[in-house]
Amino acid sequence: MKLITFDFWNTLFLDQHEGIRHQKRIAFAHERICRHHPVIAASQVAAAFQVAHGVYLGQWESRKSYPMHLHFRELLRNLDLEIPAEDFDSVVDFFESVLLDHPPIPVSGAIDSVRFAAKRMKVGLISDTGYTPGRTLRKIMKTHDLLDSFSAFSFSSETGLLKPNRQAFLTILDELKIRPQEAVHIGDLEETDIIGAKEAGMKAIKFIGANPSSTRDSIADAVIDDLNELPRVLDEL
Repeated sequence: MKLITFDFWNTLFLDQHEGIRHQKRIAFAHERICRHHPVIAASQVAAAFQVAHGVYLGQWESRKSYPMHLHFRELLRNLDLEIPAEDFDSVVDFFESVLLDHPPIPVSGAIDSVRFAAKRMKVGLISDTGYTPGRTLRKIMKTHDLLDSFSAFSFSSETGLLKPNRQAFLTILDELKIRPQEAVHIGDLEETDIIGAKEAGMKAIKFIGANPSSTRDSIADAVIDDLNELPRVLDEL
């Protein structure tokens, strides 16, 4: 193998605070809106947020990334309001960066696995980003001294495409000029990570140790429960 690509969520990092962050997003949006529409209640903003969140979830059906500025635009549309561009942009930035206030934690063995892999081959990251774009996830990796281990990135917030779209995988292969059969992807989701990698012509490793809903049923070339198994599996591929 010349390249290994990692999924981010439930492969390298675990998140336990999205509910808290959503409350902070609603509160921040309410504060910025009240600068210009002081009679708007927090409950109205919360309700509009939930409607916008429902629209946002549609990206998982279309497999196309839904930018946060469209999310907030939908929130405002449901309130039939507008706010100045400066405050609009500040809300979008807060939505995208509040992860840094309640950061995810590394999966057991994740940091050592990335560093081990980087000594043997090129390392890439392929992530569907949701509320948090690639620019913020890079900061998370930098705080753990992981960023320099990666040679290339494919974030849905930057490519506009979600896994299992082949281009999410080919973006890195093309950038590094590596053939699919010389690369392997590791992730936790069968329908996105594993199917996407296999359809792109890559090998695939399913990691089920950090996602309780993942099962061993898979078309992957290997299934592992612990990232400490990665060196052995890479030798066997």
